[in-house]
Amino acid sequence: MSRPEPAQPTTTQQALEFYTTKHREESEVLQQAAIRWGRFSYLRGGSFLVALLFVFLGLANAADGRLLWYVLSGLGFVGFLVVTFLHERIHFQIRRSQLLVDMHRESIARLKRDWDQIKVPPFSVPREQQAVAFDLDLTGDSSLYKLLGIARTPLGIKTLGDWILNGASAKEIAERQSGVEELSRDFTYRQRFRLLCAQLHTSQSGPSRFIEWSESPHWFVGRRWLLWLSRVTSVAVLAGLLMLFLGGAEPGIAVSIMLTGLAVNFFLSVFFAGAMHDVFNQIASHQNEVSHYVDLFGMVGEFESQSPFLKKIQSDLTQDGDDVRRHVGSLSCLAWLANLRRNGIFFLPYLVLEFMFFWDAHILDLLENWKSRNGHKAGRWFEALGRWEAILALSKLKADHPDWIFPSVNERSSTSSKIVCRQLGHPLMDDSRVSNDVTVGPTGTVLLVTGSNMSGKSTLLRSIGVNVALAQMGSVVCAEAMTLTTLRIETSMRIVDSLADGVSFFMAELKRLKEIVDTAQRQNEVGEHAMLFLLDEILQGTNSRERNIAVSRVVRKLIDENAIGAISTHDLDLATTDELAKACCTVHFAEQFIDQDGQRKMTFDYQMRQGIAETTNALKLLEMVGLGE
Repeated sequence: MSRPEPAQPTTTQQALEFYTTKHREESEVLQQAAIRWGRFSYLRGGSFLVALLFVFLGLANAADGRLLWYVLSGLGFVGFLVVTFLHERIHFQIRRSQLLVDMHRESIARLKRDWDQIKVPPFSVPREQQAVAFDLDLTGDSSLYKLLGIARTPLGIKTLGDWILNGASAKEIAERQSGVEELSRDFTYRQRFRLLCAQLHTSQSGPSRFIEWSESPHWFVGRRWLLWLSRVTSVAVLAGLLMLFLGGAEPGIAVSIMLTGLAVNFFLSVFFAGAMHDVFNQIASHQNEVSHYVDLFGMVGEFESQSPFLKKIQSDLTQDGDDVRRHVGSLSCLAWLANLRRNGIFFLPYLVLEFMFFWDAHILDLLENWKSRNGHKAGRWFEALGRWEAILALSKLKADHPDWIFPSVNERSSTSSKIVCRQLGHPLMDDSRVSNDVTVGPTGTVLLVTGSNMSGKSTLLRSIGVNVALAQMGSVVCAEAMTLTTLRIETSMRIVDSLADGVSFFMAELKRLKEIVDTAQRQNEVGEHAMLFLLDEILQGTNSRERNIAVSRVVRKLIDENAIGAISTHDLDLATTDELAKACCTVHFAEQFIDQDGQRKMTFDYQMRQGIAETTNALKLLEMVGLGE
């Protein structure tokens, strides 16, 4: 097991300096490797030409002088193979260094929140969760998924995405937190694991297709005759060869037996090899793909974990005494044999084996024997690997933001739900973020956020939502302290109209609010997680009088279903409506105007204050842009 990095960053700025140093060091390694690769390219080509020249010199000389030239040619080819091997090693180092450079560059971009410099694999959000994901930037161009998205294997990506969108139980959250804490202290281990995952990222198959193959019926079901025929013809070819070289039979008979077997195998290969290759591609589309998974399973097993969450993942890989690394290692050998056709050195021997013995059929039979023994376990193995990669993503966030804290998450109380935060900030903003003390709840209340345009109301709502999502993943949150009960998040913040579907902006908002109220009712009836609703300037498509009545009725319905939440509004009278007068906890943001260089300028401190906003800025903004008159 690798030792923890000796100098762990203790601030975000130190983490940035740490990655900057790593990026510079690895860039220098990459540059030197590229220089060596260029030199070896010339040496590789030159050694081959020299060996070829000795062959021609041998052919041009008299018979008694050829031996020396042929010996020199043989030595030249040996030198060529050695240089080729070293050249490939340098190429591997270049690829490894390039991946590390990219990893460190993206780590810097994540700390700076430079979203355009971060590339993540695509992740599909289920339709019923797209509204919340869009409103809170859980996925997308500048999102929580981009901040956390270091997962590269398909199941790691899926697991991380599921964790972002779906909160866990309080017990599961506590277990994940212990795993995050433990892995966050070991930079070297995390880097090695990420590097292996990055090398698998370009795979065309991945474990999803492999698991599909491992749980599917055997390919030879209904085709057993093909397997037995390939065995008979292979024996015939081998027998013909033995009779031809060892004697004991007429040469014509031996040749006839061998040619008959070759002809049958040739036609079998022409008709069936393509379908078999499709199966091989499900298992591994690259020769070293499965070997990388062997290393990943080995790394999971070698980590000396103390947390229950990490131990549970490791136990899933050793259930019933399984040695996953040995099982996947044997599969790796079979996958290498199945991919001989892609190997430049062994391609010609593969063709000989294929047409003489129908090689693909025998390898596929060995693979299906492996599937019979282990196929039903493969899904569990790779799901465990996906959870390990997802917890590594959370541990990197913890390591990169040492000042963020683990929240205290409790199961929903039968009587009350509440969120209490000290110095809560928006996780997707850089260090320029402004933090505030925020309380949402208890049950029976709503946080009403008022204030002028651009003052920070929407940012506050998103800060609450994104941090709750982080908390319920088992991650650290952007706060000095945070306590909450498990919650289901629902939002209405960025409604768009759809003329193509015949839905206006106002009707789209109403439909979304109906979905939220219905969900709150279902959650309350079955006693699941209480709802956290976040509503930003809703029902703007109608007049202020009717809007106040409609908004207060919607919020009242949510409160009656034991939901807690926050709503931002410009309507300063909303807190005085009959439905909400006793339920509202009011806070506001304010703007400041200063005269600078003869011009009137508006500034914001984004500090949350108690009570209803006392000022508005719409008319002042009109004056500032020249529309005051």
